[in-house]
Amino acid sequence: MVRVARLVLALAAAGALAGPAWAQGTWVGHRPPCKLSTGHYLINGAMLQLKQAVEARFPDQRRSRLDQARQVLMQALATGGQANNPAAWYYLGRYYAEVPDPTGADSAFRRALALAPDCAADVAAYEAPLAAIALSEALRLWSATQRDSAVAAFALARSLAPNDAGVPLYEALMYASLGEPDSAARWLDEGARGVTDTTHAQRLKQAALEVARAYETRAFQREPAVASAARTRVARDSMPGPIARDSALLARILADVGGLRAGGGRLTPQSLQNFQRDSTTLTERLAAERRAADSLTIAAAAESTAATAALEPALRYYRRFLERYPDDTDAALQLIRLRAATGHRAALDSLVQRMSAAPAADAPALTQAGLGLLGDGFPGPAATLLEAALARNANNQRALMVLVHAYHALGRGTALADVARRLLALEPLNPASARAMALAWDLAGQTDSTARYLALADTGLAWNVTISQFTPGERATSVSGAVRNVTGRPLPATALTFEFLDAAGTVLFRQAAAIPALAPGGREPIQLRVEQGGAVAWRYRRE
Repeated sequence: MVRVARLVLALAAAGALAGPAWAQGTWVGHRPPCKLSTGHYLINGAMLQLKQAVEARFPDQRRSRLDQARQVLMQALATGGQANNPAAWYYLGRYYAEVPDPTGADSAFRRALALAPDCAADVAAYEAPLAAIALSEALRLWSATQRDSAVAAFALARSLAPNDAGVPLYEALMYASLGEPDSAARWLDEGARGVTDTTHAQRLKQAALEVARAYETRAFQREPAVASAARTRVARDSMPGPIARDSALLARILADVGGLRAGGGRLTPQSLQNFQRDSTTLTERLAAERRAADSLTIAAAAESTAATAALEPALRYYRRFLERYPDDTDAALQLIRLRAATGHRAALDSLVQRMSAAPAADAPALTQAGLGLLGDGFPGPAATLLEAALARNANNQRALMVLVHAYHALGRGTALADVARRLLALEPLNPASARAMALAWDLAGQTDSTARYLALADTGLAWNVTISQFTPGERATSVSGAVRNVTGRPLPATALTFEFLDAAGTVLFRQAAAIPALAPGGREPIQLRVEQGGAVAWRYRRE
């Protein structure tokens, strides 16, 4: 209901929720082309009472004249033979407009227009403020979770202001917040047809996004495959590795024994027992792995189909949203996430390419999307987004770190090594940087170098530095983290010099952090704040 409260507050700020305060006014009768027969004495009497009410100087006098006008009009309609005179209904509507009573006015004006359609423009002038009151009540009832009453109030507001796009758009927002996307979509389409200028443009955008989100929420609630499809696909894609390793191991064992026998050799009883045990274990494990792979393949296909069907309305409305608002990166990223859930690679690749080239997509958003795709088992598209993030900010540590794992999954050793070297240049004392280089050497098949960097990550970095937060701003920049002594010996005092960079990697300003002597296992927090802004990345070096 937080979003509802914000909508109500926004309306209140714009003055739409407040009922019209009474003020002395000037009487205006019906205007051309509205032609009404007002010669009957009861109609004339009611007009006089309404005129005096509008021009009254005191509230009590106003209320009295309004009451008298109502009594005269009711008499004219009930016993005065004026039930088919549009003037009686028109001025009864005018009475309700003065009270104000939107429901009564709507009913009376509808009867008047049925008899005198030429009065439509005249009537509209009195209905517009009443529609605002009805809309205000609809929003109040919505925020009070009185759904049915809110629906009736919205219907009244629409009846009073049939050409006001704001009413159906707010109705779309209400149904979306209630988890009824089909009804929300109906009123979204109705409101969208009425938006011809900028008056309701922002509300249309909000309603369009909320409808897409409502369909997405419904899909997750109704279809478990929407949430599980990615996990099943990742599990399926992980099976070829173990199968290949166990197949190679079994083949090697069989080849060794076959070679021994071909050369006339014989296995000792113990060696034969070991061979039979190991080959049986591997054969059974391979069979189980292949069964699991087959089962996961079937499950992944079924879940992808189910997820696609459940998400189809959400996908459609997100696409429609992006057709109207192509620069909205949040919606584009959400559509990418949903496409990943369905497992449709072609559609996903198209979205990723579009997002990578979008000028409005910034490095943090692209990095977050890349991280999500990597977790969903799409390292290739993830790498594309992360590379786009680094094109915008070449020293974005988070993008570099995620890209390490994407490249490792893709087996791109040369590219991984380049990224790892960049990380070491930015954070030379972070164990994660050393582990990134270990992954690069692992892909290159260099076991000694892999072991060396793993050892460096574990205990080789005496001053173990981890930066947990970087907060850039227009006027100030801060970093926070900690230094630990991971050795078994005391470490002397030292200093770290932080350099803060712009998107091109140019140093904007520097700040030193003094690190005191550290006992074995000791820890020292880092809290730096520089009263300068504009930086998007950082690096450090030990002095």
